[in-house]
Amino acid sequence: MDYLRDSHLSLLSRLVPSAMGTLLSETIASMIDSVVLTHYLGADMLATISVTMPIYLAVNTLSMLISSGGATLFAQALGRGDREEAQRCFTCSTLLMLLCGALMTLFGVPFVRPIVRALGGSGAMEATVAYSRVQFAFMIPLVLYQQLNVFVRFDGAPARAVLSTVLSSVVNLALDFLLVGVLGMGAGGAALATCLAYTAAMLVNAAYLLRRRRNLIFRRASLTWARVRSTLRTGLPLSLSQLGMALVTALYNNRIGDLGGVMYQNVFGAIVQISGILWAIYEGVGQACQPIFAACFGAGDRARFRRTYRIGLGLETGLMAAGTALCLAAPALLTGLFAMDAPAQREIAVRAVRIYGLSLLFTGFNTMNIYYFQAQERERNASAIVLLSGTVLPILLLFLLTALAGVDSIWWSYLLAQGLTLLLSALRLLRERRGAGGAIQ
Repeated sequence: MDYLRDSHLSLLSRLVPSAMGTLLSETIASMIDSVVLTHYLGADMLATISVTMPIYLAVNTLSMLISSGGATLFAQALGRGDREEAQRCFTCSTLLMLLCGALMTLFGVPFVRPIVRALGGSGAMEATVAYSRVQFAFMIPLVLYQQLNVFVRFDGAPARAVLSTVLSSVVNLALDFLLVGVLGMGAGGAALATCLAYTAAMLVNAAYLLRRRRNLIFRRASLTWARVRSTLRTGLPLSLSQLGMALVTALYNNRIGDLGGVMYQNVFGAIVQISGILWAIYEGVGQACQPIFAACFGAGDRARFRRTYRIGLGLETGLMAAGTALCLAAPALLTGLFAMDAPAQREIAVRAVRIYGLSLLFTGFNTMNIYYFQAQERERNASAIVLLSGTVLPILLLFLLTALAGVDSIWWSYLLAQGLTLLLSALRLLRERRGAGGAIQ
């Protein structure tokens, strides 16, 4: 793939399915765990999935910080025609991910119980501990899966990335039914199924490194402080998004548990799973545009950068409108996947899904603007949008609304946060178009 010369239709028809497929594999795997666990072990297992979600989000945070940051520099170097520097960016990023995965296993396994308790795991404690222990044990293959999936896609092999994600989902489903349904291994078995599925997908992407024609080549002496700093700085805005999701999920679990108990935590767990699927769609569009943005920025092609932004924004708008329509029209169908049989719980879940669906009208726009600024190494603007939409405003509104109107008001916090961020980011873009140096003037 030539990011500077191929048509947008050709590029995005390959990159969008790959980016969405990568993200969907993670969210679908989590949803499969939720559906299997609730049907075999009861609806209270949604609390286990919801409490352990920040651990997966921590892995995604590393991926955005290190893998996505390194891949952006990788694409910029290729746009400049500097193939050796691109390979050094890949090497540096991979070594950093390996180090982080090893540290998470080293500190996560022995301290799993206090970690789970800090994440709000008061209900279904033993099942949650069993699930989390397996997650921490498999951190190295989990982070390598994230690393290779991003770089394989950036190096022009999105079909392989899609293949690995499809394989991950299929293996996870098969192992869930075997380990949980047949062998009765409970929550730990579900976590093992997910981690083994990611390991299989990682090996599929690792096989790409054996190809002759590739840019993913390891080079010695690539782990320098200057390259590490550039990688972390470039990936920081996107990692803040995932870190914010992990923090917000943990705080929401604790707050909901205090005010509404396990029933409301189960509803929140369902919302987390549904939002994960829709997040993969709008985030996938942004990630598909990311290598084109980076290559255009590296080559100084402002016109192509602007066109990529407009096309990406159009895709986000259409997909998010469809997502909103689905949440408004079929909330009972979506929540029915999670074995919520109690009428009161089902009523709360339906109302929560409809309110969440309205927020999607704003989320796609905010996501595209994050990637727009990140690819230009304008970390402050990208980080401001990330922090406002994903962390600062949701947390402030969480405590403000629940203090004023109780636990049922909690579902409005994310909608209001996205809407306020949309207003602020739109004002920023308008100011930029009137000034000098904006890529979409």
